[in-house]
Amino acid sequence: MQFLFSSHLDEGEETIAVAHRHALILKMASFKTFLFGILSPVAFFPFFPSAFMIVLVWGAMGLLGMCYHFFDWYFDAWLLTNKGVIDIEQNGLFDRNSTRVDYHMIEGIAYTVKGVIPTIFNYGDIVIDKLGAATTLVLKDATNPKKVERKVIKYQEEFVTEKSMRDHDVLKTMLAEMVAHHVKSGDIDSYKN
Repeated sequence: MQFLFSSHLDEGEETIAVAHRHALILKMASFKTFLFGILSPVAFFPFFPSAFMIVLVWGAMGLLGMCYHFFDWYFDAWLLTNKGVIDIEQNGLFDRNSTRVDYHMIEGIAYTVKGVIPTIFNYGDIVIDKLGAATTLVLKDATNPKKVERKVIKYQEEFVTEKSMRDHDVLKTMLAEMVAHHVKSGDIDSYKN
């Protein structure tokens, strides 16, 4: 389902990994909706079979509520791409925010796991600080935050190494062209004397 995030990518950018909030957060957020929106109409129907339409509408509303919780959970994510990290926040059905930090702009990354339940189920908050700005990216309740932190660091190192090699090759080509131009124009002889 990564194609759902393709609208957040630039041309030539590829998603390497997606970091989501822990599935336990989805279960806790959708428990009441499941209990009162799906389980209740199913339990209600055998006692009042003549109220089929009411039970059907009630169950449909519960199902829509479950879909809402799922999409709200699924789209609260970080996209780790070949160029940077994209933080996507879903706030309701028609409200989505996206913030991007390219790897060369990352100043630091940290994670925290607080509490018994988060420690047992291995989830916590991850924070990325942007270089020279007060902007931070936060993914709350991320699954396995240490692993996500390590992935971001790994992809950042790969990006910086690749960018350095690319810049080195461009500089080398420019210098070779300048020397070739001076040799061709005869300017190199004036430097010999």
